[in-house]
This record gives sequence, structure tokens and C-alpha cells, in this order.
Amino acid sequence: QYEKHIALDISLKLGNYIKDAFPDIEIIYTRKTDNFLELWERTELANEKKADLFISVHCDGFTNPNPSGASVFVMGMSKLKANMDVAMRENSVMYLEDNFKEKYDGFDPKSPESYIVFSLMQNTFLDQSISIAEKIEDEFANRAKRKSRGVKQAPFYVISRVNMPSILIEAGFLTNPKEEDFLNTELGKDHIASAIFRGFRSYKESVDGSNISELDKSAVKEKEIIKIPTPKKEITTDKVVYKVQIGTYLKSMLSDKSFMNLNAYEEIINGTYKYYVGNAYNKVSADNVKIKMREKGFKGAFVVAFYQDKRISMQEALDLQTKNK
Repeated sequence: QYEKHIALDISLKLGNYIKDAFPDIEIIYTRKTDNFLELWERTELANEKKADLFISVHCDGFTNPNPSGASVFVMGMSKLKANMDVAMRENSVMYLEDNFKEKYDGFDPKSPESYIVFSLMQNTFLDQSISIAEKIEDEFANRAKRKSRGVKQAPFYVISRVNMPSILIEAGFLTNPKEEDFLNTELGKDHIASAIFRGFRSYKESVDGSNISELDKSAVKEKEIIKIPTPKKEITTDKVVYKVQIGTYLKSMLSDKSFMNLNAYEEIINGTYKYYVGNAYNKVSADNVKIKMREKGFKGAFVVAFYQDKRISMQEALDLQTKNK
């Protein structure tokens, strides 16, 4: 089978896993048969449908038959030639399209100069993208028993133009004979799809508690200077604390004018800069802060929870609070 067949089979299996577990979730496929959809059509479909998550499934390849393993990519520029090569290879599907330079404003997937624009992009949903990418990579290693090549950043066109958390998965190397054999079996495709599903399920559980529910947005008045409510008592490590994460960036943003008057806390992890505002002992207060942040322009703001100075999932936070009542 060619890559397009294997990627489609894995995607359909993943969709079935999700539908069986979460019947209320609407799954939108860019294709369900062996047809070609241009890159801009894929991103436009996701944006028009206002999807909550974008997952692009592929298989990798290399000139050397030895490389193996699965990778999950999020949007971003990379100084590593290997990551750039993968992005250029996937973006080169543009060459199959008529008048591709006109459609993509002169973008040439094989020209390094064309990628300068990617370095100027601000990925509002980088943190959520990294979160699900890490969970899927864990499942590749533990569930599918595949070599984990880690979570990486690269300038893939298809995940750079969607207004939602997005990842691109390279399920394995078809240029590696053993891996090609594995990915051509139903069992192999099942293992990959199951691993992606388990990562998705874990991600869903972690963010479900962050969604707005029954909060009246009209009751929140925007102010020129955002005042973030803080608990009267000093934060202690034996209580669940809710914060609002407003973004993840590749450089420090504390001096940026959009961060003025926010009193944001900066956390640097693996070369990325995460920013939080607020401290609350209950989720309702944190949800109100989240609404204010989104109205302020931080559209990807979401609530996160900490316990004993460690970040925990929203479900764990709610369980702890119920247990300690």
C-alpha cells in the first residue's frame, strides 16, 4: 500500500474509536476515500467547520532504510535540518496542484526563503497542540510499542493555517522494511490508531473541565485594565489552585504591549515560554478570568490546575476537591 492508503486507513480507524467512545463528537474527515484534497482546502474545511482539534496523519520516508519510529509535530520553525526536510517533503504535495504559486501567494515548499513567513507567525494554540502531541507520543511508546522520536516543531503548511490546536503525525517510515511491513498490516494500523485515540482521550479529559459551561458572557464587562481576582489567603501547596494559561510562545512576551497590566507569570519549559494569570481556589472564578482573557484577545486561553506545585488534569483537580470537601 502507498502512504495515502495507510494514512487513510489509520484515520478511519481512529475516527471509529472516537465515535464509539464519544458518540456526541462530530468527526470531520478531509477525505474518506482515495481522493486528493488540496492543502488549502483541508485548512479551509477545518476553519469553516470551527473544529476544536485538527489531526493530520502521514507516514514518513528517508533515503536511508534504517530510521524508524513515530513522531508528532506541532507548528513552529526548526533549526534542525531533519525536521525542515520532513516539512518540505510534506508541503511538496502542493506541486500536484494547478497554479500552486498563485494559490499560496508565491510560496515554494522547496525554497528556504519561503519559510521566513513561518517565523513571524504567533501560534495561539501551541500549548494545547504540544499537550496532545506529548500524550500521543507516550501512547506510541507504551501502547503501540513503537520507537518514539519525540514531539517536534516544523513549519507544515497544513497545521499553520488552522485556527485550532493542531498536530501532524508521522506514523512510521515506509522506507524501513520492517516498519513498512508493520504499517501494511491491519494489526499495525490498529495499534497506531489505538495509540492516537488513547492520547486523544487523555487530552480530552484534561481539557474538558476547562470549557465554559453555563457562564453568562454578557455578565462579564471588559475593562481597560484587567483586574485578576486573587484569593484572600496566601496560596498553599495543599490546595488545588486554578490558573488561566493565556499562551505559549517561542520567546519572552513580558515586554510585549499585549501583556501590559496582566501581571502574568512566566514559566520556561524546553525553550518555550508559558504564561499564566490569576490564582483561584474554585473553577468558576477561573472561568470568569478566562472569559476576560479571551475578550482581551487571548483566544486560546484556558483553565489549568495545580496541586502541590505540580500541574494536574482538570478531572484530577475536581476529584481532589470533591474528596476534600
